[in-house]
Amino acid sequence: MTAGNIPPKDPDEDAWQPDAESLNALEAEIPILAILRRFADEACRQPWFTELGEPLEASVKNMARAYLDGLGYPDAEAAPMMNWDDALDAALTLDINSAGWEAEEQLRAALVDAALTQVSEEGLGVLLAHLAAQLSETLHELAEEALYMADELPDHVIDLAVGAGQQAAYGAALVLAASGAGEPDNTSDDRSDFLSHPLMLKYRLFAAGRWPLTLTGQTLNIF
Repeated sequence: MTAGNIPPKDPDEDAWQPDAESLNALEAEIPILAILRRFADEACRQPWFTELGEPLEASVKNMARAYLDGLGYPDAEAAPMMNWDDALDAALTLDINSAGWEAEEQLRAALVDAALTQVSEEGLGVLLAHLAAQLSETLHELAEEALYMADELPDHVIDLAVGAGQQAAYGAALVLAASGAGEPDNTSDDRSDFLSHPLMLKYRLFAAGRWPLTLTGQTLNIF
């Protein structure tokens, strides 16, 4: 090929020329991004909404107890909700200005700050968007299955359930990103800190097939 046959150079070809520091930073965050991607895959395999209305098993009570303690409500107790009507009433009375909601919001804000010391804002945003997109179809399908046996509930119940599940998974993903930890079902001693985080515990309640609804007074309502 002669010089006259060389195709013109794309002016954007050299638009991104990272220096060594940028490359090192990208390589450092790749393991955490891989962890979050695996978490998204795992979340899609959980039995969401399959135990709604059932009595609370000991494992669920233990997780709820740890969640309440971590959230700052040692005197509160978990209570089962046994039917869709009661669960819907509780879901619709969720007060975003309640003390419980505010406590979770403070935890989420702290996790975002901690996560951004482990991974770039762009990388975290892409992975959280991937989690939401990947999980949305799964949550819709399983919520629809759970509602199949209910009587004439409004369509927006599915949106409430899916939104609650998405938020729980988002919180758990932030815990993983902030800690740089491994799989959420790994129960080795070095995983105890992130497994016991209240937002990870809330996700695990959903992953056990339940729907933690509202903290009303000293009662955590669990469907």
